[in-house]
Amino acid sequence: MSAPDLRPPAVPAPAIWLTGAAGMLGRQLAAEFSARGRAFHASDREVDIRDPLALREFCRGKDIRWIVNCAAYTAVDRAEDEPDLALAVNAGGVENLARLAATLGATLVHFSTDYVFAGDRQEPYTEDDPPRPLSRYGWSKRQGELRLAACLDRYFLFRVSWLYGIHGANFVLAMLKAFREKEKVRVVDDQFGSPTYAAALAANIARLVDDGSERFGTYHYCDRGVISWHDFAAAIMAHGLRAGLLKKSVPLEAIPSSAYPARAQRPLRAVLAGGKAESELDFRVSDWQANLGEFFREKARLEEARP
Repeated sequence: MSAPDLRPPAVPAPAIWLTGAAGMLGRQLAAEFSARGRAFHASDREVDIRDPLALREFCRGKDIRWIVNCAAYTAVDRAEDEPDLALAVNAGGVENLARLAATLGATLVHFSTDYVFAGDRQEPYTEDDPPRPLSRYGWSKRQGELRLAACLDRYFLFRVSWLYGIHGANFVLAMLKAFREKEKVRVVDDQFGSPTYAAALAANIARLVDDGSERFGTYHYCDRGVISWHDFAAAIMAHGLRAGLLKKSVPLEAIPSSAYPARAQRPLRAVLAGGKAESELDFRVSDWQANLGEFFREKARLEEARP
């Protein structure tokens, strides 16, 4: 007869709830959690973060210990005409999640933006610099930050810039489409920032959750390096040509922001200083060129996997 197994039963990993799971970052995080064997609950628009009752109902019977919030209103220009809706999602929805997390004793991971800064200085913005958003979108995101901090102690707030990935609408995919369809592409060259590759961010967030970190607070996160939108577009075209996703190069014209009118004012240089996330959370951060190359490799793998 075999000896009895005296090992204690395995303790299940704390339950994760991923909101906004159908969006660009949400889909990347879902893939990352799945690759790590972490079970998680996912929701998107069917559970409206503006509705506290819907949030509580979703949590019923689930031992939620981490809420990773990827739900957001991200239409920067449209927010100038829909400020109430932007505020309801980006501030009211975040407040609802923060209050729920406090009730559950859960940790909330939330994402904000470089658009909370005016972008009128040469030095990178640290987590201690005072925000001054220029647009209704940036203002709604800042209000979400303030409400989060007012309602909850156990939170991680990550400000990210120029987020892109293989899913959803973003600058890299938009540029690839423009290069295929247009005879000439015009991109502003007087707005500077640092791209953020969604897959790299998702890997860092998944490690944060796996580690059960309690180094709560506000952090900046982006890839290393500072570029203009025009330089980023030029790099995208070069990679696209090498990867065979583009058949020919097209003229790429550099223009000032004044020649590309938009409803919302953008910060000209909202560069984020990301050293705190590396030193305190042990986040792994790569140069933007390396991550752009990884994006194209990831896109190729995705294309090959499709039937």
